[in-house]
Amino acid sequence: MLPEPHVARYIIEVLGQSGTPPVKGVSYYNVGNESLLNTLDNHYLSSYLAEGGATFKLVVGDYGSGKSHFLYCVRDRAWERNFAVSKVDLSPKESPYNDQQRVYAAVASNILWHEPGDLSESERGLTRFLDNTLRRLTNTYGLEPEDPAAAELPEVRAFLQTIASTPLDSLSFHCAVQGYFQAVLDGAELRLESLGRWLHGDPVSPEDMRDLRQIGVTEKITRNNAFKMLRSLCQSVRAMGYAGLALLFDEGDRMLSLGGKAEKVGTDNLREVIDRCREDLPGALFMYAVPGAFLTDIVPKYPALQQRVQAPSFFARSNPFSPQINLERLDVPEDELLTQLGQRLLAIFETAYAVSLDANLQARNIATFAQAAIDSFLTFHHRRLFVKALVTEWYRQKEEGELEITPEYAQAAIRGQSDSLQALADSLQHPY
Repeated sequence: MLPEPHVARYIIEVLGQSGTPPVKGVSYYNVGNESLLNTLDNHYLSSYLAEGGATFKLVVGDYGSGKSHFLYCVRDRAWERNFAVSKVDLSPKESPYNDQQRVYAAVASNILWHEPGDLSESERGLTRFLDNTLRRLTNTYGLEPEDPAAAELPEVRAFLQTIASTPLDSLSFHCAVQGYFQAVLDGAELRLESLGRWLHGDPVSPEDMRDLRQIGVTEKITRNNAFKMLRSLCQSVRAMGYAGLALLFDEGDRMLSLGGKAEKVGTDNLREVIDRCREDLPGALFMYAVPGAFLTDIVPKYPALQQRVQAPSFFARSNPFSPQINLERLDVPEDELLTQLGQRLLAIFETAYAVSLDANLQARNIATFAQAAIDSFLTFHHRRLFVKALVTEWYRQKEEGELEITPEYAQAAIRGQSDSLQALADSLQHPY
């Protein structure tokens, strides 16, 4: 299946500029990890998690190996199974794992609203998620939640009754969620602002708390009750009719740069999140993406964490219980993976620019680029460089005419050697 032209153009633009995966549309060119995704889907998303279970998975891969791409694929599978999704991208200077309250705040502020088939930028934040969940009910009848008749709709009344009758660990959280929906229906802007700050784990003022106590919200979200609030969030998401909550954390290289006390605090809190996820978070998939050095350089220093993430074998269809998903162990060999990836991207490129390139010629070019990427000394991110170089070359050939590239040209393109690349390009003979 191919994307619409405007979506294809978006995919190509992002890949051509940086080689990093676009926020939307990765499924159109995804290859090599289908068995991993299918196992997650069949064993967890469609059954165990939907029934109230929970699981933790550590996604392991070096820079450029596709960790972010994989998380986007998991996000899309979770959406297809009616899960709510919170995707948190951590920076080198920011980690919620130094403070359990910040874990909750990170999840709440990064929960995504998704409409099926919509490839626009997702709205983020728990309050936007609550707004749109209610709006989806009222829009069925051509009403906005603020319309006076919306509160009397049978579906809305049943929805609110379900929320009210579902027990949550935190009475304050329960009252906050109910109060938020009621404030939307009432158009109570000031209360919505106070509840928004509270639900996101942001600082709340004494004036906020005076107002919120009137609806039963008596405690603030702190590091001491943060996991109770996270559990209550998972419970409320299920009460709203969603199958569960996927928590996708993209660590990058952040933990590798901490050291000292911050590293110990971060790993201790990560261990606790893993334990809580497995025991206390109904319907939760907690997925944490890290570079391989995290397992070799950080984890061995902390035996309690090591016990939770070590495994005799990697996650696979025959072993879905393993906590480690290794992105170096994919469905096809690396050369075949790059070839399949190139073929899918070629079809998307042609869709994006309404062109038809020579299939046989470009198949040879894809193979040449793939071999150059594999042979490159930049082993840790050769897939990303392969994609960027390939897309750039297709655009050049679209404008200047198709030709068969040489291995030397492909190597210069992969390594970003612009001077050598231009000289090699000038020496190539255009057959057209």
